[in-house]
Amino acid sequence: MSRTDLACLTLLWLGVGSVQAEPPRPPIEVPKATDPRLIVELFAAAPDIVQPIAVDFDANGRLLVVESHTHFRPASYDGPNFDRIRILEDTNGDGKADRFTTFFEGTTATMDLAVHPDGSVYVATRNEIVRLRDTTGDGKADEKTRIVFLETKGNYPHNGLSGLAFDSRGNLDFGMGENLGEPYKLIAADGTTLTGGGEGGNYYTCTADGKKLHRVATGFWNPFGAGRDLFGRLFIVDNDPDASPPCRLLHVVPGGDYGFQFRYGRAGRHPFQAWNGELAGTLPMMAGTGESPCEVVCYESDGLPAEYLGNLLVPAWADHRVERYVPRQNGASLVGDRQPFVQGGKNFYPSGLAVAPDGSLYVSDWGSQSYQLHGKGAIWRIRWKDARPAPRPADPKQALFSLHRPIREAAARTLAKTEPGREFLREHLLAEEVPVRAAVLTALIDADDRKVDLLAIVNDPEVELGRRELALRGLLARGDDVSKIAQANIASSLRDLAITGLKGDAAVPLLMQFLINPDPFLRHAAVQQLAQLPESLSRIIHTSLTEPKARIGLLLAWRASGERDTVPMRVLADYLEDPDPDVRFLAMKWVSDEKLTPFRGAIAKLLEQPLLDPRAVVGAATTLARLDNKPISDDNLAGYFLERLRNKQSTPATRLMAIRAIPSTQAKLKTDELIDLLKQADPALRVEALRVLKDRADAKAKPAVIALARDDKQPVAVRAQSLVTLAALPLPYDTDLLIQLSGGEDAELRLEALRALVEAKLSPEQRQLRAAIKTKIVAEDQASARINKVPIHTDRPAAKDTEGWLKLLEGPADAEAGRRIFEQTQLAGCFKCHQVEGRGANVGPDLSLIGRTDRQWILESLLRPSAVVAPHYQTWQVQTLDERTRSGLLVHTNLDESQYIDEKGNRFKVLATDVQELKAVKNSIMPEGLLDRLTDQEIRDLIAYLLTLK
Repeated sequence: MSRTDLACLTLLWLGVGSVQAEPPRPPIEVPKATDPRLIVELFAAAPDIVQPIAVDFDANGRLLVVESHTHFRPASYDGPNFDRIRILEDTNGDGKADRFTTFFEGTTATMDLAVHPDGSVYVATRNEIVRLRDTTGDGKADEKTRIVFLETKGNYPHNGLSGLAFDSRGNLDFGMGENLGEPYKLIAADGTTLTGGGEGGNYYTCTADGKKLHRVATGFWNPFGAGRDLFGRLFIVDNDPDASPPCRLLHVVPGGDYGFQFRYGRAGRHPFQAWNGELAGTLPMMAGTGESPCEVVCYESDGLPAEYLGNLLVPAWADHRVERYVPRQNGASLVGDRQPFVQGGKNFYPSGLAVAPDGSLYVSDWGSQSYQLHGKGAIWRIRWKDARPAPRPADPKQALFSLHRPIREAAARTLAKTEPGREFLREHLLAEEVPVRAAVLTALIDADDRKVDLLAIVNDPEVELGRRELALRGLLARGDDVSKIAQANIASSLRDLAITGLKGDAAVPLLMQFLINPDPFLRHAAVQQLAQLPESLSRIIHTSLTEPKARIGLLLAWRASGERDTVPMRVLADYLEDPDPDVRFLAMKWVSDEKLTPFRGAIAKLLEQPLLDPRAVVGAATTLARLDNKPISDDNLAGYFLERLRNKQSTPATRLMAIRAIPSTQAKLKTDELIDLLKQADPALRVEALRVLKDRADAKAKPAVIALARDDKQPVAVRAQSLVTLAALPLPYDTDLLIQLSGGEDAELRLEALRALVEAKLSPEQRQLRAAIKTKIVAEDQASARINKVPIHTDRPAAKDTEGWLKLLEGPADAEAGRRIFEQTQLAGCFKCHQVEGRGANVGPDLSLIGRTDRQWILESLLRPSAVVAPHYQTWQVQTLDERTRSGLLVHTNLDESQYIDEKGNRFKVLATDVQELKAVKNSIMPEGLLDRLTDQEIRDLIAYLLTLK
């Protein structure tokens, strides 16, 4: 179970019951505001409120809190039998809750709570969303209406319904978790039923009373929190799979696929999965978040400093903090910068977050890492020291200018109901404050006011981009022609929206252009729109498209169209034989996702091809397993490949493919088997067995590896690989052998022996013997100097002098030697973080296709790795309470423990409770001076190898 899953789980509904006799509890540690302008104060604590999860303020300004009593309930627990929604009030104005009443009791596995603009209270449990109303005004819900019901065998508390939000029209947005991949029916109040299973988490929308249910987006793990900003943009926080940190902050667009599918495993590392837009057709994250984010609030009020306006606020449950993200435009979407502003101690587990009527924040604190009910918990208030009481007028014409978003938007909606009110709104379309302009425009669009010139707003570059997007959505809702906007030299986010309004055959040429646009959101919009034109699609012959991205876009459009007649099936058959591996891979994924059994023969044929890259091999095997109704697991797939590896009647090419597809860590592949493979006739198979043994670093293999290195009857490639493997095995080295080979006749072996000696501890006699060996080629001079700790990089160009480096590295290169340098533990050690064709560690980016770039790009990435760092590979500097400071890439999390990998490939663990400071570092974990340890020839060889990876 992932730390995020565990975290949000526990937090989402732990409940406490009656308080049994227990010793007095120590004072609660107050979370610290890292922003000195803020104060954190205790509003309520156990036993008055226990296991609080979600919070929101009702129409009367009272705090509603979900109090869990059903989440992993111990047998001895004697509290209420169901979860409760409690009302907390401060009646005497001293900043502490002093009245606690129950608004509703009766739900199980309660996940979220949100108050509708009309005052109704919506509650999400694992299996249903209900609307509660207090029709008598006595402070208790007396009307309960089911809006949505989830029918499924899945019963884990955290991966059902959650993530409640509302759009400007009052429609309900909500999420559904991965549901353990179980089949399900999602049934709305009007009988609309959506089905699925295995595709991962989804996000949906329906009317406030449960009508017109439809899916908005897919590809989530567990979308626990959601919110919409002033301009109607939807943001979701998504917990991460077991092995794919970080958790995500996502900008969600209609039809978006965010990459995760449970059917391919919880870990999120299968090649059919994506976490940051790695697969064509999936969309990237806006930012990586702290661990176990459970809510997102789009802050628009006056109770915090001005720069918090428009920020996205997120409680990170397992990291004991509350974070804010400052959104910035990035093409057609946004990215965010993380800035934690409240950090708690080891027992601070924030989950719910709500904006109070005065603009301050209220945070629910689970109070313990325990998933079981524990009787702890608290509610905290975060306020600005210098905040001044602001008026909250009731008159809509005055309330329209309030900085508090709920008041402002309620006033705009009220005014939009009448013509005089709409006239007043139109007069303030150009109000000084952006929030007022957004509220006015939103209300007029929702009221379908045709007197507003929306096109003029869209085309005005002086208008803020969010409001231009709002106006464009209004045009789309009206069905107006927006084709000129899509073709205009205009902001990408506007073109993205305009694409969704393109219709008919005339739009096809423009949509085809967008299929190869570098912006994934623009490509996505084009795919979605082409999917609405199946007749036009049928007239496009994909094989006539020379650009693979165009063929991929067409494939995705066919799939999104939902058409399943003979035309798209014939098209899919062509795609499976496409010359481009990415096209074939996505076609294979289509077959696998939808279990299209007529294509089993074609997939089996693909798998027999000896030159498949490991990604395609795993994809084909996975697809066959899906078609054969077999489970998708490492063990099951490994068994498939082990069968081919152990079959001595298989061709050498098939056995080689099989061993390359088996992870080095696969327990069913025994070290003894690998040692036996070192005796096989095929040299390539021996080399591959040595590569697996290198990754395993099992001392048991050392005698066999040394024997190969000594055997002068072995091919040089085998002996050279044995030296790379030997350098990775536990000490001591056979330094005498390495010294002997460093003076031998073969240049490859001499150089490989010199590399293996880099970290060896030589005796004086061995140093003397080594010094007596004369170098035979220029490449050995620097390699020999390196053993003697003599710097070999003093006369090289500066890192920014790309032209100088390209000139320095001119000359012949050996790609196979470059592969060994890539894998050499004593030097580059790239395999410790990067995977290539199934070998190495899946920590940094997979480099199996890096050769599709060019020589200069690869060189610059090696020289200046920090120039561009994707959110997925953010480096963190961790300072612990013992004053130690370490930097690393976040690899894995589990509850309070995080695992990082440093620049040398070494892993270290840190408890959240031991962290004094955690901050993002601009620099990549890949060291800036990586090439300093390599000779000029080794750099040439390494780049030559990387360029072969296509």
